[in-house]
Amino acid sequence: MSNAIICHGVKFKEEFDKMTKPFCASYWYPWLQQRLILAGIPTQVPSFTNSWLPARSYESDSDILSRQEINNKTILIGHSCGGGLLVKYLSEHPKIHVGHLVLVAPWIDAERQFPQYFNNFEPDPTLPRRVGTMDLFYSSDDSFGPTIIKGCQKLQKVYPDMNVHKYENMGHFGTSTKFPDILDLCSKFIKQRQS
Repeated sequence: MSNAIICHGVKFKEEFDKMTKPFCASYWYPWLQQRLILAGIPTQVPSFTNSWLPARSYESDSDILSRQEINNKTILIGHSCGGGLLVKYLSEHPKIHVGHLVLVAPWIDAERQFPQYFNNFEPDPTLPRRVGTMDLFYSSDDSFGPTIIKGCQKLQKVYPDMNVHKYENMGHFGTSTKFPDILDLCSKFIKQRQS
């Protein structure tokens, strides 16, 4: 049976302290989770601890992710640092196979700003052999600018066959409470698996 996991990003401490609801219940995450559940896909949005800079820990995130059910029918969706987490985690675990990997404005630290999390990691070029479908979403007006854009360009070089969805006016994909384009992609994946 297919399942889905949505991995949220990270904030700066001042922003995180002002949040009035859990990070995992922010942005478009709960909307997408609900839509996937209604489509019959059990969907988790794990709450990663200490999700602010510089406290966020890859070891802690990796531990939480390792407790999730991930297999060749799983849809993994990562936003910002959550996308970087997924690429690093899958790169470091070559025995894991997934059905669909969706990266939304992934932060992979191409500019080496957060070595305590990414530790000079490089994406595994053989990853596509273990992933049914890979999709990358990013916007040319990302509010984090080169930090995200350079990472997306790097991922496109490492994974030239991945599907790229480039926008002009979505920023860091953090202002909307809905994300129909990802739901459409996931729905296509689900239909393909059922046929």
